[in-house]
Amino acid sequence: MKNKKETYGEKRERVMNAVEFKTVDRLPVQGWNGTKAAIARITGRDDYLSHPKEVFTEALKISNIDMLLQFVLPDRLDRICGPGAELNLSGLNTAVFKILQDWADKHGKMKTPEDFRDFCLTVPSADKAKDFVSADKTENTWLALDKWGEFLSPIVWVPGHRCGKVSWMWYTSSSVGYENYLMAHILYPEIVKKLFAFLGEEARLINAAIARTIKKHGLIPLIYWGEDICDNSGPLCSPSILRNVYFPHLKRAIEPIAEAGIHLLWHSDGNILPIMPELIDCGIDGFQGFEEDKGMDMLKLSETRCRNNRLPFLCGSINVTTTMYTTPEKIREDIGRMVSLSEKRHGGVIISTSSTIMENTPVENVLAFYRYAVQTKPDYSKRKGE
Repeated sequence: MKNKKETYGEKRERVMNAVEFKTVDRLPVQGWNGTKAAIARITGRDDYLSHPKEVFTEALKISNIDMLLQFVLPDRLDRICGPGAELNLSGLNTAVFKILQDWADKHGKMKTPEDFRDFCLTVPSADKAKDFVSADKTENTWLALDKWGEFLSPIVWVPGHRCGKVSWMWYTSSSVGYENYLMAHILYPEIVKKLFAFLGEEARLINAAIARTIKKHGLIPLIYWGEDICDNSGPLCSPSILRNVYFPHLKRAIEPIAEAGIHLLWHSDGNILPIMPELIDCGIDGFQGFEEDKGMDMLKLSETRCRNNRLPFLCGSINVTTTMYTTPEKIREDIGRMVSLSEKRHGGVIISTSSTIMENTPVENVLAFYRYAVQTKPDYSKRKGE
């Protein structure tokens, strides 16, 4: 995998040109993690387990990828050498994590929807969010997070899931549980709304500080975030309930990002089409993921205009649960599909697998993805108009 050495500036320009539907020499490539066996083949090293950060980074650089959205390593060794392990990121975290922990310490694991209702009642009102956010601390934390990724250069580091978030995935907490959480949305929507109102205002303040920091320091104007709201059949909760309790506060949180002209790439597990209008109305202009084998129609999404009247930019979508288990030729064909989509839309495509490459993926298929992904040559003269 010998490649011409490129600079950070060249890779950043390629990424942003794709995001903004400008001409690119090739489609930019986003790299997830590979597998231990593939990393060994790419680098010729067998010491990943003792030097995970170094060996993983070497593999990415040899593969000549352009962008990394999250620092996620095989065997989740990022938990000992990633930004969450090496930095104090409290300037970006919600105060609700501690409020939930305090509630669980006092009351134990939630057993009923009423428990989640009672927890929501302990969350401060939205007008108190300013007491929990320091713009200076947020700026310093975002700068530290950006600086942390300098070892990846010339690869463009986009720290994923670290902005101000209106977290919806409270069902993943061992203190909460799916049934208690979702039933509370139905039974006590106005009280659950109190939680999201606080999160929305808190996230708006954090994101306003991040947007200022990006502009002030010339950082890449791209943020990656998303919530697992949907499964294969659509939202886990009725869209009408989400429109009442959640989306207004998500929109408020994203407002400073959108107003600053910073692009927001939304992680999209499951079938998000039933809530696409709401996500777009919130100011999201890019989507990543696309579990097409589970009902997600990426092509339909690709034709849906965003609030800025542009088509959404896409990051994907070589499927990690289907295509990556086929053959190198099938992977090459699927990459070609994304090139054709880019040609049809005159840009707006970043090549990536749909999610993290799984450890039992055939090594030759992982190598094929990285080999063919950097060989794309889109021909925008084929464009027939939007």
